[in-house]
Amino acid sequence: MDVVHLSSADEMLTVTGDALRRTGAEGELTLGILWRLTHEPDAWGADVTLLAGVEGGTPVAVVTMTGPHPALIVGLGDDPGVDYAGFVEAMAAGPRPVGVNGAVRWVDPFARAWSEAGATTTLHREMRAFELLAVKPPRTPDGTFRPAGSADGELMERWVTAFGDDVGEQVTAEQAHNTVYRLTSSRDLWVWERDGEVVSMAAITRRTPWSSTVALVYTPPQQRGQGYASAVVAQLSQRELDAGQEWCALFTDVANPTSNHIYAEIGYEPRCDFHHYVLEW
Repeated sequence: MDVVHLSSADEMLTVTGDALRRTGAEGELTLGILWRLTHEPDAWGADVTLLAGVEGGTPVAVVTMTGPHPALIVGLGDDPGVDYAGFVEAMAAGPRPVGVNGAVRWVDPFARAWSEAGATTTLHREMRAFELLAVKPPRTPDGTFRPAGSADGELMERWVTAFGDDVGEQVTAEQAHNTVYRLTSSRDLWVWERDGEVVSMAAITRRTPWSSTVALVYTPPQQRGQGYASAVVAQLSQRELDAGQEWCALFTDVANPTSNHIYAEIGYEPRCDFHHYVLEW
């Protein structure tokens, strides 16, 4: 396997786009990152690493790394002969990754290769990638599904911060503000409202020509267990499919059986588990 450095997201999509699309939710994060970079080359700053592993002219795996985020690996087939050490060697001259992320079958050997190169690897998070092709409508609670607007901004910012606390990721006030502003401006943040009170939210955080990713699903503790999250996610997912998307993706914490169950109930099927390792040098 030869490791090829690619100069742009457009070039990476030309070489690997069709293969990435066939991986579904397993490669959705990589596909979404590349698609955003084609429109916003500086979305994550100047430090962007784009690598393709090629065997006999066919791409077999890709690694992307943007800014301070983990190096993300995805395989493009079932061939076990990916040269993980080759990827590590190809990245030696650039910034050292702070972590690695990807589907278990690809990222575990990738993490081992970094360990052999001198890094200490620690499993940080276990996630599950779900994929939806058709919505199974849940029991609909009383209320209304609507886009979040400017009047909801302050509440949405608090909820984005609370969501970060729930998943163990600190979100600053500035980050929450920027996230809510971006999502409300594009009508990608939606809420469930009951009796004049907003009780749940969900958002589309990534979109490609073929897929949409549902995330930021949050219901305050006092409103949970009423079916609001299921309703808003189901409605938002159906909206994306109706707009022409082939499928929706969603990631959950493996350790949260409640969220895994409710998403499966509305048609999300588990595609694979992800491991995120922290690297220390």
